[in-house]
Amino acid sequence: MASELLPEFFALFGIDLFLMLSLLTCLLDERFPKAVPYIYQVAALAGFGHLLISKDFLVVFGEYMRFWYCFFYLVVALANIVAVNIYLAVLKGLWNLAKVWSGAVTFPTILISVFFVSQYSSMQGAVSHLALQIGLVVSIFVAGIGICILLRPEIVRKLFRRGKEVR
Repeated sequence: MASELLPEFFALFGIDLFLMLSLLTCLLDERFPKAVPYIYQVAALAGFGHLLISKDFLVVFGEYMRFWYCFFYLVVALANIVAVNIYLAVLKGLWNLAKVWSGAVTFPTILISVFFVSQYSSMQGAVSHLALQIGLVVSIFVAGIGICILLRPEIVRKLFRRGKEVR
């Protein structure tokens, strides 16, 4: 059974992740060096150039090689998302922002990537497919809570005060 996804989908997804990283690091400009958003834009342009050039060269290699080449680019993009999370937490000491970044960016993108890779590789057993769907719902819930806490941190303080009053 042929997969509906082409291997180049993973390269396109990696390009989107690099562009998202560029935008988010630009929005958080005081927390990152000024060159970081531009580095991510160059990485996205490199991926786009890879797609333009590889349409002639990767036909020779077949779908298996195309998958691994594009998958490696996606893994590099995901590694950069995790690296930004570690940078915020460890080097900058912004643990709260790193927690929000983890819930709103790192966890959902890794989970979505795992979902698409499992779909592509045709490992669609009932248990793994159900687990990935549950994971997607949980990641959306965690991302919503992270965004809510980021926008209104006083809500968390009120909840903790009420919990202490009840005791």
